[in-house]
Order: sequence, then structure tokens, then C-alpha cells
Amino acid sequence: MLEEWIRKITGKDDKNGLINWGQKGKYLVAAAICLGLLALIWPPGNSAPNKTTASPAEQSDGVAQAKDKLAGELEDILSQVEGAGKVQVSITLSSDGLKDYARNTKNEHRETEELDNSGGDRNIKEENQTSDIAVSGGAALLVEDKAPEVVGVLVVAEGAQDGLIKEKLTDAAVTLLNISPHQVRVVAGKGGSQ
Repeated sequence: MLEEWIRKITGKDDKNGLINWGQKGKYLVAAAICLGLLALIWPPGNSAPNKTTASPAEQSDGVAQAKDKLAGELEDILSQVEGAGKVQVSITLSSDGLKDYARNTKNEHRETEELDNSGGDRNIKEENQTSDIAVSGGAALLVEDKAPEVVGVLVVAEGAQDGLIKEKLTDAAVTLLNISPHQVRVVAGKGGSQ
């Protein structure tokens, strides 16, 4: 079959059945062998990577991004309070959140009763419990994903010198984040009215 293919390409009919490969032919054979070996050792994969679980660094990056987004949204809203001026917000979270995964649990209970020749009797009870994370399609099954709790908010506003504006900013932050007033601190920033 190879010989027929080469005859069609070259247009020459080799009556002896032996093909004169020449220098180009040797390079073609070497290239074909290299490609074959590369195909054997190349790792199989999908066009999109299958992500099973996020690493702790990726999870904390996601929490940091969510925290920054929340702070940015709060800044945008608080800066619209009349007299607030330029506003900056910093948020402190209790943790990186909590992820609860489904688990496969297996309980084994075994009881053995032995009698020996001298009339003695012995009972052996064994209990074994194994648990592992349930996986579906190569990914762990997430049951619940709890966001971290906001434990403190610092608001720096140019207009916070005025007690009424300070109170409005505190009330707005408390309402938006559903936290206690003692968790919000509003301070005057540079450029505030004297």
C-alpha cells in the first residue's frame, strides 16, 4: 500500500518493488516515527480542563475578589450620600467561608463469638466506620457553600466631620451588610470640612 501511494505521488513505477528512498525519504521516515512517538507520550485531555476542586490559594483569591467587589459596591453607594464626598471602604471577614461536601459513609459492625475446648467463651465486637467525599463526574459534590461573615467595616469619608453625615453612613453600611452598628467605624478623611 505504501508503495502504491509513493508511485502515485512520484509518478514512477518501480518494477523491482524496492523503492529508492534517497535522502528525503529518510527524513520523512524519521519524522513519521517522531510524530508517532509524540502521539504515544502526549497526555490525553479534553479541550476544556476538568477542574475537580479549587486549591486553597484559588479559594482565598476568590474570597479576596468577592471582598473587594463588596467593598467597591459599598463605596459607590455610600459616596452618593449627600455631603459624604469621596468615600473609601475596607471590609474585614471572619474567614474564607465554609464549604460542606457530600460524603459516602460506610459503617461495619462485626460480632464474633468463640468457644474454646476448656469451656471458655469469648465475644469480640468490631466496629468500623469509613467516610470519603462523594464525587460525581470527577468533581466533589458540594452540598453547601457558606460565605464568610463580615466582622468589621471601616468607612473613610471626606464629609464624616459632620455628625449627621457620619450617622447616615453608619446606618447605610449597617443596613446594606446586615451587621450591628458597633461593627462599623466611620472616620473623616483628608479634605473633609473643618
